[in-house]
Amino acid sequence: MRPFPFISLVIAVIVCLILGLAMWRAKKFKKAYLEPIFMWLMLFGIFALCQPLLKPLFQYGFPILLTGVAGYMVASHLR
Repeated sequence: MRPFPFISLVIAVIVCLILGLAMWRAKKFKKAYLEPIFMWLMLFGIFALCQPLLKPLFQYGFPILLTGVAGYMVASHLR
Protein backbone atom coordinates (compact mmCIF):
# COMPACT_ATOMS: atom_id res chain seq x y z
CA MET A 1 0.00 0.00 0.00
CA ARG A 2 1.41 3.34 -1.04
CA PRO A 3 0.86 6.45 1.08
CA PHE A 4 1.29 8.72 -1.98
CA PRO A 5 -2.41 9.40 -2.73
CA PHE A 6 -3.07 10.26 0.92
CA ILE A 7 -0.11 12.64 1.01
CA SER A 8 -1.21 14.34 -2.19
CA LEU A 9 -4.72 14.70 -0.76
CA VAL A 10 -3.39 16.31 2.42
CA ILE A 11 -1.17 18.66 0.37
CA ALA A 12 -4.15 19.64 -1.82
CA VAL A 13 -6.26 20.46 1.24
CA ILE A 14 -3.46 22.51 2.82
CA VAL A 15 -2.88 24.45 -0.40
CA CYS A 16 -6.59 25.13 -0.72
CA LEU A 17 -6.79 26.39 2.87
CA ILE A 18 -3.79 28.68 2.35
CA LEU A 19 -5.29 30.03 -0.87
CA GLY A 20 -8.64 30.50 0.86
CA LEU A 21 -7.07 32.48 3.68
CA ALA A 22 -5.15 34.59 1.19
CA MET A 23 -8.32 35.25 -0.79
CA TRP A 24 -10.20 36.16 2.37
CA ARG A 25 -7.51 38.60 3.48
CA ALA A 26 -7.06 40.23 0.06
CA LYS A 27 -10.33 41.94 -0.72
CA LYS A 28 -9.42 42.48 -4.37
CA PHE A 29 -10.47 38.93 -5.25
CA LYS A 30 -14.05 38.94 -6.40
CA LYS A 31 -16.57 36.16 -6.25
CA ALA A 32 -17.33 36.65 -9.95
CA TYR A 33 -13.72 35.84 -10.90
CA LEU A 34 -12.96 33.01 -8.51
CA GLU A 35 -16.08 30.87 -8.87
CA PRO A 36 -15.53 30.16 -12.60
CA ILE A 37 -11.86 29.31 -11.95
CA PHE A 38 -12.79 26.72 -9.35
CA MET A 39 -15.62 25.39 -11.54
CA TRP A 40 -13.12 24.74 -14.31
CA LEU A 41 -10.79 23.10 -11.79
CA MET A 42 -13.64 20.77 -10.74
CA LEU A 43 -14.36 19.92 -14.37
CA PHE A 44 -10.68 19.18 -14.97
CA GLY A 45 -10.66 16.91 -11.89
CA ILE A 46 -13.67 14.99 -13.22
CA PHE A 47 -11.97 14.70 -16.62
CA ALA A 48 -8.79 13.45 -14.94
CA LEU A 49 -10.75 10.76 -13.12
CA CYS A 50 -12.64 9.62 -16.23
CA GLN A 51 -9.82 9.48 -18.77
CA PRO A 52 -8.19 6.05 -19.31
CA LEU A 53 -4.88 7.07 -20.90
CA LEU A 54 -2.61 8.73 -18.34
CA LYS A 55 -2.22 7.04 -14.96
CA PRO A 56 -0.57 10.05 -13.19
CA LEU A 57 -3.45 12.26 -14.27
CA PHE A 58 -5.87 9.66 -12.92
CA GLN A 59 -3.98 9.48 -9.62
CA TYR A 60 -4.15 13.26 -9.15
CA GLY A 61 -7.76 13.46 -10.31
CA PHE A 62 -9.37 13.29 -6.87
CA PRO A 63 -7.05 15.83 -5.18
CA ILE A 64 -7.67 18.18 -8.12
CA LEU A 65 -11.41 17.68 -7.78
CA LEU A 66 -11.28 18.15 -4.01
CA THR A 67 -9.26 21.34 -4.37
CA GLY A 68 -11.81 22.68 -6.84
CA VAL A 69 -14.74 21.85 -4.57
CA ALA A 70 -13.12 23.32 -1.46
CA GLY A 71 -12.03 26.43 -3.35
CA TYR A 72 -15.52 26.88 -4.77
CA MET A 73 -17.00 26.63 -1.28
CA VAL A 74 -14.59 29.30 -0.02
CA ALA A 75 -15.13 31.53 -3.06
CA SER A 76 -18.90 31.27 -2.81
CA HIS A 77 -18.77 32.81 0.67
CA LEU A 78 -16.90 35.90 -0.53
CA ARG A 79 -18.77 39.13 -1.12
